[in-house]
Amino acid sequence: MALQQCRSSLLRSRSTVRALLPCARSYATTTATETPESFKISESTESTTTTTTTTTTEPRWSRTPAGMKAPLQMDFAKNPRNKVWAVNNDPARLDQMYERLLGQGGSKMLPEELKWLAVTHKSFDQGRRGFNDRLALMGRMALDVEAVKDIVSKPADPKAQQTDEFDRQAFQHPKLTPVDNLNIHNARDTVGKAQLTALAKSVGLDNTVRWKPRSVNNLESSGAEVVLTGAVMAIVGAITLQHGSAVATQVTRERILARIPKN
Repeated sequence: MALQQCRSSLLRSRSTVRALLPCARSYATTTATETPESFKISESTESTTTTTTTTTTEPRWSRTPAGMKAPLQMDFAKNPRNKVWAVNNDPARLDQMYERLLGQGGSKMLPEELKWLAVTHKSFDQGRRGFNDRLALMGRMALDVEAVKDIVSKPADPKAQQTDEFDRQAFQHPKLTPVDNLNIHNARDTVGKAQLTALAKSVGLDNTVRWKPRSVNNLESSGAEVVLTGAVMAIVGAITLQHGSAVATQVTRERILARIPKN
């Protein structure tokens, strides 16, 4: 009985499909309408756009992209004096800073656009020319790794050894003993804000970094220390991405850690 009901249902479905098949065929074979002339892009317009794009040779660091400019100014300062702030636009001064920081030939280690990006804070030009946050994150990780290596490469400090509260005896080895130095020494003690800021000022990075302080009369409260520290880390991050970890390790040890006074 159930089999007969299934057969009748299949017959009804087959007859329904046959009835609708001509409609489906006519719908599938209908040709699409042509694009109206008003929506078509002429060849002259495409060629003009291509020509305009190729003739623009100004580097990104030297100008604000036209597409990111608002027709009206939206940022207004309570004190007009806070709007008066000039940053470095001289490539020669920037190259001199890289030579002092990275040594002879340091200005040629990075491409021009990357050199400017590494010293550009997000407060400059509202971040429309790019900023160095991601490079600084990469540089922060590279500096921490090298600082930890420097700490564990020193002889074991007796003050760093700790006794186990359950009187358990851990595995002992002469090469593992200096690891206990991390109990009393931190990577940030070696490459912290104070150390990197002093290094940045000694090489003239404070005169080449591009940023906009909140108060031009009080740079410390505006975060100058954080900006300079981020610029140093961004330069290390740029070298890491451009040349690899081997070159970045050598630069970090010889040009940064070696110039930071030891506590």
